[in-house]
Amino acid sequence: MKKALEFHDELKIAIDSRAENLETEILPKLKELFKNYHASLLSILTLLLKKGLIKEDPYKHEQKISEISIPPVTQIMENEKAAQLGSRLSFYDTQLEHITQYYIFSVEFLTRKRINLLKKFVDYIQWSSVAEISKNPTTRVLASVLSNIRNGNDPLSISIINTSINQLSTLQKLIGEDLNKVQHFHREAYKFRVRDRIIINSGIYKYAAENSNKDTLSVIKKKFNETMVDEKFIPELITEILEEEFSTESDELKADLLFKLTDNTSKKEKEDTSKPKIKPPSLNMLLNAALTACSASSQLKSLIDKINWNSAIITELTITPLMKVFIRIFKIDTGSKTVFEIDYIDDLTGMKKTEKIEKADFLRNIKILQEELNSQKLKIKVTAITTTEGRENYLIEFIENINTRLKIFTYRAGGIDKYLKKITETTPVSRQIKGFLIEINAIKNIIIKSRKQAQEYKNMKEEYKQFQELGID
Repeated sequence: MKKALEFHDELKIAIDSRAENLETEILPKLKELFKNYHASLLSILTLLLKKGLIKEDPYKHEQKISEISIPPVTQIMENEKAAQLGSRLSFYDTQLEHITQYYIFSVEFLTRKRINLLKKFVDYIQWSSVAEISKNPTTRVLASVLSNIRNGNDPLSISIINTSINQLSTLQKLIGEDLNKVQHFHREAYKFRVRDRIIINSGIYKYAAENSNKDTLSVIKKKFNETMVDEKFIPELITEILEEEFSTESDELKADLLFKLTDNTSKKEKEDTSKPKIKPPSLNMLLNAALTACSASSQLKSLIDKINWNSAIITELTITPLMKVFIRIFKIDTGSKTVFEIDYIDDLTGMKKTEKIEKADFLRNIKILQEELNSQKLKIKVTAITTTEGRENYLIEFIENINTRLKIFTYRAGGIDKYLKKITETTPVSRQIKGFLIEINAIKNIIIKSRKQAQEYKNMKEEYKQFQELGID
């Protein structure tokens, strides 16, 4: 019993820590993911309405929402595609707006019931496979309508569709992962309450140790109905508790439970590091760090698409009808002289910086950086160097140089993001502006991971040198 009480105390600390982690880190991020998900959906919805491929729901603004619900999932007749798809997407848009504006992203508000509802809602359209052979009726009809644009000769619209769908697919996955984290927390919090109110603080623990799970479950249910009248009795979760406390695998199950509730540091990093590592570090560690930095290329591509999209919207907003006639007649490039006036805090110096960045130069620099992030070219260059020392020096210099440039790039991209939102915040197109925060955060994480991998190599090499000096073979 003493051992059970000790685990109970450990579990309480882990539950409280996980709740704090969700409230301060996971749920604020989840809210931003939903906002970006909504913005990407609006890009598609706005384009389809503009091209007359769907019809706007005339009753959209009359909808009153107390809680979100799933749009219809029934089949759509061929002659009703425009009206039905328009109605469903408008309904979905309205529900998303309710989530981003009125949902409280807290552990208390996002109950198990709401989490299940949100998971079904987010998965309503299969963004990872928008195809006309999809079994999902809405996804299938949407793919059919989008094919009218994809098979056309409007490159900007095609780019908007492709970028938005890629973004929605990524966001759908990220939202699902965060919802699973909250769902897992509620499962374990429920199990902890059962432990705390019934199993630990009553005679049931002793009874459970001496009787079968089936008999114990019946006893717990009776006690549950007396002490936890405000909660639902969930047999499978209570059976999990009994397995964790009394099965032959009890220690492993408890350790796994605590591990999942803590900081999610990998088991490899939690291994005992007190023993000296005398094996020389592999140069592949440095190569992996460089390839990690190269993975930022896809984020840069997404940013190019977003910058072009936002610039097109702003140009459309600011150019008068008469100017449009001159632009068309004289073939004036309206985007080449777009200038972003930005300011940001430089993390390296802590100083506020102000810059004027010309769009064309900024895009050109992104493409240059993309070229240097070509993983195949990197491997060829490294292979061409004949000495191990030469390869090591090249990779270390490459990693530091690229990550420094990527860091500076995130400052400027963040400044452009704020600038675009600021100049459009009072205009009708503000909701169509695509933010860069997902790409910026992804690049920041890539920089952190790449530098960490490189630093691990340097640490291991330094350690290896010390062992050699001590005469350890």
